[in-house]
Amino acid sequence: MPRLRLIATSDLHAHAQPYDYIHDRPDPRHGLAAAAAEIARARAEAEAAGAAVLVCDNGDLLQGAALGDLIGGEGLAEGETHPMIAALAALGCDAATPGNHEFNYGLPFVEAAYGAAPFPVVCANVARADGTPLFAPFVVIERALPGEAAPLRIGITGCLPPQIALWDKALIADKLVVRDMVDALAETVPALRAAGAEVVVVLCHSGIQGGRREGGEENAAVFVAQIPGIDAMVTGHLHRVFPGGTEFADIPGVDIEAGTLHGVPAPMPGFHGSHVAIVDLDLARADDRWRVVRGESAVRPVPPLPEPAPEAARPVLAATAGAHARTLAHARKPVGETLAPIDTYFTVLGDDGDLALLAAAQEAFVRARIAGTALADLPLLSAAAPFLAGGRGGPEAYTDVPAGPLAMRDLAALYPYPNAVCAVRMTGADIVAWLERAAGLFARIDPAERGPQILRDRLFPSYHFDMIRGLGYVIDPTRPSRFDRDGGLADPTARRVRDIVFEGRPLRDDDVFLVATNTYRAGGGGRFCGGRLETVFTSTTLVREALRDFVAASGPLTLADRLTWRLDLPAGCEILYATGPGAAGREPPGLALEDRGIGPDGYRVYRVGT
Repeated sequence: MPRLRLIATSDLHAHAQPYDYIHDRPDPRHGLAAAAAEIARARAEAEAAGAAVLVCDNGDLLQGAALGDLIGGEGLAEGETHPMIAALAALGCDAATPGNHEFNYGLPFVEAAYGAAPFPVVCANVARADGTPLFAPFVVIERALPGEAAPLRIGITGCLPPQIALWDKALIADKLVVRDMVDALAETVPALRAAGAEVVVVLCHSGIQGGRREGGEENAAVFVAQIPGIDAMVTGHLHRVFPGGTEFADIPGVDIEAGTLHGVPAPMPGFHGSHVAIVDLDLARADDRWRVVRGESAVRPVPPLPEPAPEAARPVLAATAGAHARTLAHARKPVGETLAPIDTYFTVLGDDGDLALLAAAQEAFVRARIAGTALADLPLLSAAAPFLAGGRGGPEAYTDVPAGPLAMRDLAALYPYPNAVCAVRMTGADIVAWLERAAGLFARIDPAERGPQILRDRLFPSYHFDMIRGLGYVIDPTRPSRFDRDGGLADPTARRVRDIVFEGRPLRDDDVFLVATNTYRAGGGGRFCGGRLETVFTSTTLVREALRDFVAASGPLTLADRLTWRLDLPAGCEILYATGPGAAGREPPGLALEDRGIGPDGYRVYRVGT
């Protein structure tokens, strides 16, 4: 039976070379070069079986690793091809869609990078302010089917979260119109069919999430799959692996074994080249056209890239070699000195010198920029979160900077994303909601339970654990969380955060503050305060740049500063906290910790409390 095999990557985040720029060491486990070898194997396997092959990328390609930030900061010269685009072309990519992070460097950069692609770039829900599409809404590609006279006409479209209009508002405001993904695709899919597409593929840079559709969802793949006429999808954005796992098991229409959404194959291939997505579509010809009669969804883990690199990986390595060398030089550039280690092993327990440093840098930047304006009359707070602190990222995903010279790569370990510094105006009631959202990182502890209880919810992203400099407060994880992991209201009456004080007095609901933060958070990222925040100061200075300047001006860092909050844990409970294996010897003296060793999942486990 004739077959089409779709092979796809997603969320590569500028990981091309097998290298970890933050820790300045080779990492053969991730990157497009390693994925290229697996793609070549999947392609050869399909072609040997007489199948046609289509290779696609599902977005968040240009940003993430230091290589992406370097190119994004420098910009592209006239006629220059972005190394990630060149790498995709080298491995034979047939089509791509952009992701939300592509816009972190501004619209001209996105247009220059994807404009040089030798393959079609499609997106159905983004247009310029005048209504003209930023990218082609769809493309129809013909593929010969071995042994068949009639070619197969494949229609490809794509979509991305509409939240880019908020997350990168300072860069793309008034320049783009971003529609709801489902609404846009509900028009595009019939147009694809009308254009002669016999198979329709959606490159959906969006995740899997349940609940009732309200419009404008960030993770809308389940709703997209219900649009008639879609034969296959690639999903992403969430950095998960699907099919597999149990996180999506209770969502109606999701089959975690088959990897389908409402019957549509919709694999999600992890991130950084950790997996490759595969969809196999069996075809039959009737009424003078090809039709899909069966589809299968799978993800394949990418094995570590061996030495020497296999032939399939070499074009990717060659296409990115020059940018890789420049990235290493930039990442190693000295910026300052620290007299104490900077790590995130115990940040969520209150040993948060890393957050205090980041929050102080944001606060200093905003205070200098608003001097002499009416905003300077408002009390200034600063919110910061740990980006590399385990959880979804695994036991190796922690910041760990030794005492000594600081380089740019060390600052990237503290703040890896190209978000800009900004500030929002908030009431005391807003502050409470903000902190309650962050406190969802903790699993609920039962004070009557004497068996082991896990303190941290590993599926809660650490970058949503925003702690606020300038306030004192207590977090009580024996209370229920007000919000779920995605920021949805779970229990309106729940209150984990108590005893909030500002300058020695209780916080009042009608207090008004200026809060230094980043453009991702101010734009609704994480759905803090329902995603509705009033931005009153914005800039194009990246948080990492503000941190660099603060470190340079501060002299050797002592890391003595801490934020003034604490956990209230019940006595007599066996509360377990899992952190990175490198935590041994970094235990803060103020915490009662008993090292239980490294567990089978690679985390070092501590009993917390008495």
